[in-house]
Amino acid sequence: MGWLGVGALLLAAAGLGLWAQRRRKPGLADYVLAGRALTLPSFVATLVPTFYGGVLGVGEFTWRSGLSNWTTQALPYYAFAGVYALWLSGRVRLEPGLTIPDHLENAYGRPLALVGALLVAVLAAPADELLMAGALLSHLGGLGEGTAMGLCAAAAAAVLWRGGLRSDVWANRLQIALMYGGFALILPAALRALPPAGLAAALPRGHLSWTGNLPTLRLLAWWLIAVWTLVDPSFHQRCAAARSPEVARWGILLSIACWAVFDLMTTAAGLYARALLPRLSDPVLAFPILADRLLGPAARALFYAGLAATITASLQGRALQACVSLGKDAAGRWKAAGEARQEALSRLALPVVLAGCWLLARLLPSVVELWYDIGSAVIPGLLLPLLGVYFPRWRARPRWALAASLGGWSCATCWLLAAGRLGHAPWGLEPLFPGLAVSAGLWAAGLLSPGAPQNTSIPS
Repeated sequence: MGWLGVGALLLAAAGLGLWAQRRRKPGLADYVLAGRALTLPSFVATLVPTFYGGVLGVGEFTWRSGLSNWTTQALPYYAFAGVYALWLSGRVRLEPGLTIPDHLENAYGRPLALVGALLVAVLAAPADELLMAGALLSHLGGLGEGTAMGLCAAAAAAVLWRGGLRSDVWANRLQIALMYGGFALILPAALRALPPAGLAAALPRGHLSWTGNLPTLRLLAWWLIAVWTLVDPSFHQRCAAARSPEVARWGILLSIACWAVFDLMTTAAGLYARALLPRLSDPVLAFPILADRLLGPAARALFYAGLAATITASLQGRALQACVSLGKDAAGRWKAAGEARQEALSRLALPVVLAGCWLLARLLPSVVELWYDIGSAVIPGLLLPLLGVYFPRWRARPRWALAASLGGWSCATCWLLAAGRLGHAPWGLEPLFPGLAVSAGLWAAGLLSPGAPQNTSIPS
């Protein structure tokens, strides 16, 4: 039954995507931004599941570290999403250009736009979602995980190939309903199996603490990684595609409320998974195995469909962002391609992106570690240049902005590689800290260098 539920969902999502392709209008703007016509309901319906694709990672994190899932994977993201809504969403909507690299080129020139395109492609690449989708499909169907990931990648490509964001949004309308419906089924079953009074006694010591026994610097690093929100292509693409700045602003604020409800549901389910499945060998499968234990066949099929909906919504959305960044923004900018060629290059980049994600997921088969490593490496290269786009007063000159981007990214990446080789971060510093420090130092040097800021015409 579980296999049938997930299979039906994948077919229905692909069908909606294919149907939406018939509504496409000519032009790259429709492929990337659905004609900049997203209404408030459509905005919320697409942003909520696209930005919350890591549902099995939430299960893994909660099973390992308890309530600190909420303090590290939820609360800081609400804070930075609120910042984005109030101070950035309107600027993104009004800025000319379709993508983050377009905005970087307007502000700093072509070299930084090319670097930004590659960094955005890495940040958006849905290796974690592909890993989760493959793990779920493998668990249900007995397939090898590599084969299961390949099937999920093919399904995502079918939705996106010609319809772009318009197809993704139509599939998201089904996926958001299923993601909430699935957890609405499993929580009552968990409460019946173990009343709340017995939950605390069944959990390991420290599992209900806000820190989850994580080191202070690790907790701080997770909070800083939540700055991801400010450079996240999902936020940028949806805000740029909104019908108006007001739709973008209120859409994010409503999405925060939706995420808060869903986080309560998933964190509670993760705590019950730890209490009821204390010897779980693979915590990535905490939610599916909890459903195997608690739900009957029909309810289990619906729950699996809800999990798959959450994962595939983010897989589709992030794959689209990565292929546009690699195809249109990197290859298209490098070749000075016209609009039609940029769209063709974006499509050609889609299988490249998905194949790269497949390989990365095989090399690092932990959702939480993928989040941590990718965020730690890429955020220092994007944060200050992108904030400088929208706040011209604090914008460094182009050569200094490029140096800050490359310096922050390369420092964080080298630190990450050193930590992997040594088995611990050098001097106890997580990679994000030195990366941001180098980027900020070079940025400050650029602000203090002679000459006025460039291209300061963006509305403030």
